[in-house]
Amino acid sequence: MSIVKTEYYNEFLRYYEMAKTQQQECNLGTIPYSLSSIDDDLMKNIHLYDVVNRKYAGFTQIIHDIWHNTQDSHPYKHKMHSVRLEISKNYSGIHNVWTIQEWIFLFIVHRVTGSGINYAKNPSGYHNTILTDFFECKNISDMCQVIAKRAEVGPSFYTSGGYQFPAFPKPEFGFKTGGNMFLIKHAPYLAILIASFLTTSSKKKTLREVGDFMFKWNVQNGFRVYKFQYAAIIADIADFYPNLVEGSSLFYYGSNAVECIKYMAKKTSKLKNKEFLDEVVLMACSDTGGKPYDVEDVMCDAIRWIENYARPGHDYNHVDRDLIFSSCKIKNHPFGRQKAMLDLNLIKSFNGLNNHTSDNYIINQANINVEQYKEMVCGLV
Repeated sequence: MSIVKTEYYNEFLRYYEMAKTQQQECNLGTIPYSLSSIDDDLMKNIHLYDVVNRKYAGFTQIIHDIWHNTQDSHPYKHKMHSVRLEISKNYSGIHNVWTIQEWIFLFIVHRVTGSGINYAKNPSGYHNTILTDFFECKNISDMCQVIAKRAEVGPSFYTSGGYQFPAFPKPEFGFKTGGNMFLIKHAPYLAILIASFLTTSSKKKTLREVGDFMFKWNVQNGFRVYKFQYAAIIADIADFYPNLVEGSSLFYYGSNAVECIKYMAKKTSKLKNKEFLDEVVLMACSDTGGKPYDVEDVMCDAIRWIENYARPGHDYNHVDRDLIFSSCKIKNHPFGRQKAMLDLNLIKSFNGLNNHTSDNYIINQANINVEQYKEMVCGLV
């Protein structure tokens, strides 16, 4: 064994089981979050910590509405709120019109414009989205016309309230923004090429084969790699076209997942960073029964849970951030929003802040380092 587990690994497993329960009871089920069977105040009050399969996360909800529309296969058919009910009805019969090319283009549009995410809203995956406007489109060309019209008359269809959009190229050829230029002028070709890449062979592609194909295309066309956003597109393809992609293959790791992994385990021998990340993820997959691309997403949520992420505003203005914390047993974690920070009088209240206190914001404000903070927390016990 070239790695050793830490106390964070056990907390990850515990979080995974609670999130699995939340997914079954509240996300897919109809039990109110406040009445779920888990014992965790943060998870009961913030509806972010409720998935172990990324296809059920808030940032994929609207794709379900479009893909399943009014069919019985819709995983949320029994709990459709007014927004998604209208979307589902509008897209009735869409599979008789669109090919895989249109679907991949839709995935691209959704992910590079921010996935409709605003973590201060519930449901969170419908913010500023343009996907609601494609229902009369017959092909990618029609979809590009919708994008061009929205770009001209508004409202905005980009969101940075959670999932960030990439660093687009500088606009050219009469486009006002690089994002609109990328979507209208370049993304259609990428969607067509990905569709061909996936369907010209009977052998399933691995997640990383699809990713490497996309990253290479970006580089060849002078764009940045868009690794974060493209990883979500790859996962969409795996979720909605499992016959074309090997969903159990190794995935990519976002910055939040990498942060979580490095807490969960330490190297005991020389390992390249990629090998280390893969080994920890495969170990977590073995212990949870999850797939790498799902477990990676859970890790992103788990580090938020450890740091008590609760985005203030909108539907969560009522949450008392001085009282609502996770049940994480690691009480001396030095980052994010921690109860010990209140107990130590490092901050008077979290409620007056407009943003989540991410990273080392609090200990920096207190002019102390990580080790000093941990010693202070030990003194509380």
